[in-house]
Amino acid sequence: MSIAGFPYPFVTGGPAYRSKVLVPSEEMDARNSREPDSHTNLIGSDSGSGSGFGAAAAPVMVKAAELGAPFLRLRGISSAHLPPSAGPQEELIPFLATLLRESVPFIDSVAPKSAKRPQPSTDLGTAKSEWKPLKTKSSKVDNDGSTTVSLYERTLSAPELRAIERSAGMATSNTDDSETWACRRSVHRDSNVPRDGSASWGEFVTCFKDKHVECEEAFTPSIVGTRMLRDYDVSGLQVDDEHGDRYGSFKMKVVEARHKIGVKPLLKDRAFTVLQVTCSLLPPGRGSAAGVGSKCEDSSEILVMNIPVSDVESLATTTTSSVEGKTGNKEDPFRKDAVKGSFVSVERIRKLPTTENDGQAQIEWIMATASDARGSLPGWVQTMAVPGQIAKDVTLFLGWVAKERENKGGLVA
Repeated sequence: MSIAGFPYPFVTGGPAYRSKVLVPSEEMDARNSREPDSHTNLIGSDSGSGSGFGAAAAPVMVKAAELGAPFLRLRGISSAHLPPSAGPQEELIPFLATLLRESVPFIDSVAPKSAKRPQPSTDLGTAKSEWKPLKTKSSKVDNDGSTTVSLYERTLSAPELRAIERSAGMATSNTDDSETWACRRSVHRDSNVPRDGSASWGEFVTCFKDKHVECEEAFTPSIVGTRMLRDYDVSGLQVDDEHGDRYGSFKMKVVEARHKIGVKPLLKDRAFTVLQVTCSLLPPGRGSAAGVGSKCEDSSEILVMNIPVSDVESLATTTTSSVEGKTGNKEDPFRKDAVKGSFVSVERIRKLPTTENDGQAQIEWIMATASDARGSLPGWVQTMAVPGQIAKDVTLFLGWVAKERENKGGLVA
């Protein structure tokens, strides 16, 4: 079976998924280089790594349905499928590995990084969806710069979605609804020159990997409040994807954002709750040195993945909401008079290879999302509006970066 046109690693009734687990230590790097089976789950220890692992453990065998996968669905996952925040770090590895195996090929299908990567298959009965280009938008950032945003759309039919769920051993949805994904791609100068409409690699890393929630709230006018419901200790974890690329510098938390989408009381605010995971593609051969306590400026790629969480009433808040009111009451002030919406997204930001004739370093920014604001808004209206809305996010971010440079001297020291 497949998800969004790619082979899905789980088969109902088949063997459990096995992930390759990497611990940030020279010892484990050597062990993995000798390991011929790229799907064997290795958990080791290194007293100097600070990873929190104990003695070497047996391989972790986890089925897709136990994790709540597939993740890239608007239906999301329930709080019961969230990993425990206080559990051993190694229990998070299968979850992260599964998320990468879905997210990396999905976002790569928009603009493949390499011709050697598997391309979307269309000969399978459940893998017929492809990205369709929409119109491009040229967005003015300031007097000295503008950027072009390319837009795409992809629709997964209800039969495809049910087949994806069955392949993970999950109960299928009793609905005929499809999922329409919108995607944008833009390329930017890797520059920190004031008022040139750019953003540097360090600014992208700070805003989208290290401080995603805080920065998104700062440059997005529609967000009226955010809060964190659960935080995970993922420091030091490293995971290989199915192509052997190693990801690290993970951050993982359950966050909630409240958006104003129109004039009250005609349109109520929307509250969106997601499990947000950010990470960096580690440089080849760097292993543990780049994975622990680093902002990964040496990395060439970062990923941001948001998975909807369908029921969060049982989660205790760990930080104070920026919306006034106390938590713990029968009626949560953060969600009061708000409609619970859902969105899922995958985002990839990477440095583009430079050529001898191109002296300007460039950064590619891709974001794909499916969303449902629910309430009284018709689905067809939302489908038409989303591409334009996500294109505006590029202008909002770059304009905010320019102001931060002018007012505070920049985002990165």
